Order: sequence, then C-alpha cells, then structure tokens
Amino acid sequence: MSSVRGGLAGVAMAALAVGAHGFAGGGYPGTSGLMLLVLAAAALGALAAALRPPAALPILMVAGQPACHVALSGLVQHGHAARAMEFTAHGPMLLAHAAAGAGCAFLILVAERLYGLISRAVRVALTRPARPPARVARLRPAHHSPVSKTLLALGAIAPRAPPVTA
Repeated sequence: MSSVRGGLAGVAMAALAVGAHGFAGGGYPGTSGLMLLVLAAAALGALAAALRPPAALPILMVAGQPACHVALSGLVQHGHAARAMEFTAHGPMLLAHAAAGAGCAFLILVAERLYGLISRAVRVALTRPARPPARVARLRPAHHSPVSKTLLALGAIAPRAPPVTA
C-alpha cells in the first residue's frame, strides 16, 4: 500500500506543482524544467513510500512543494529565477504551492482509505464461502462409569458420597 501512496504522491506532486506555479503567474516549464521537476517529484514520491505513518504525508507534500518551485523557477524564465529561493518575495506563489501540497496529501489519504475499503468489499464478494466442517463424532472417555440411578434415588449426592441420612 505504501508503494501506491508513493507513486500517487510523486505524480500528484509534479502535476500540482506545475498547476500551482502556472496559476500563480510563474509560467509553465519547458522540457528541461519538466525533467528536473520529475526528478524532484520521484525522489519525494520514494520518500513518501518509505514513510509509514499517514500523518507524515501532508508534511512531506507541503515541504516538497518548495523543491518543486525551485526546480520550476530555476529553469523557467518568469522574472524571478535569480531569486528562486526567496519565498517571502512571492506570497501568492508560496500560498499556491502550500495549498496544492496540502490538498494533494488529503486526496491521496482519502483515496488510500477508499481503496482499502473497496478492495476488501470486492474480496468478500468474490471469495467462495467456506465449506461447512465435516461432522466429528463425539468421543466418550474410555473409563466412563454410568451413575447408578438407585444411589441417587436413595438420597446420595454422587456415586461416592455417603447417604443423605448419615
């Protein structure tokens, strides 16, 4: 399941970084910028697959968006390539990348949960019911001694007990 999470995180990270970057006015990448972005997104996807707790995914996705921004702004000429590391200068760009990362992480976690539920339902629906167990004869102990009804009728509590009158 973690490999699915990592793959989704890497693909969504790249797609949303390009969308958020273009939406905030940063432009869209060329082939070299896209390759650098794919490398950054693949590395972040591999890291997301290695992380076990699902709560770490939103942190990774939001922290990975600046790496994608640097990959995009370093190779795309949109007026601030020289100041690619200064995120305070581009407030809308930073907000767009952070919102994209958090929204993407939320959607991945929801998709992962739904995948688990739906696959379990399909597995239950397609699995043949188990055969009923074969009848097992009840075995009696070899040294079973029947209780004498006459002893119990005389007032004894058990076969080895003294009579009640004694």
